[in-house]
Amino acid sequence: MRALPRFQIPVNIQSMKDDKTKPKLQVVKTDDLTIKQRSFVNEIVKGKLGSYKEVYAKVYDVSLTKGGKIPKWVEVEASKLVANPKIALSIQKALERKEVSSVASSLRTRNYVIEQLYKESRESESDSARIRALELLGKSVAMFTDVTEQKETRDSIDIEQDIEEKISRLLDKEG
Repeated sequence: MRALPRFQIPVNIQSMKDDKTKPKLQVVKTDDLTIKQRSFVNEIVKGKLGSYKEVYAKVYDVSLTKGGKIPKWVEVEASKLVANPKIALSIQKALERKEVSSVASSLRTRNYVIEQLYKESRESESDSARIRALELLGKSVAMFTDVTEQKETRDSIDIEQDIEEKISRLLDKEG
């Protein structure tokens, strides 16, 4: 979907009072990409095609060779297109938006599942369903894992002695 251009209305209130003229409208371009360039970026972000060359061939309707392959010049043109700062920035921004959307979607799904498990644990008519919902809720917060974390603390004097011993061993090996 192509974004509509944004309009910027420069308004000078003082001049409007004095002149009784209408403000001048200006089109502010938010995206200087052509339709095909925008399609190129969108296809890359979708990630369904294997390479930039394949995306270029699809978007720009490149005729295949007699052998049914994409012509070699397409790779050069696709590389030039990807190297274009406007294209590269558009790809980067689109990928970031896609990642944020994906994270938000997975968080929504996670929250929905946990919410439904809470509901099931309270309202289910079956004891086994309530217990299973509680079990899954417990697993979601790692309640049933037997992993214990042990932190070993050492003071700086012990560490310094270990380092000196290792250095002296290394020096003995070299000498």
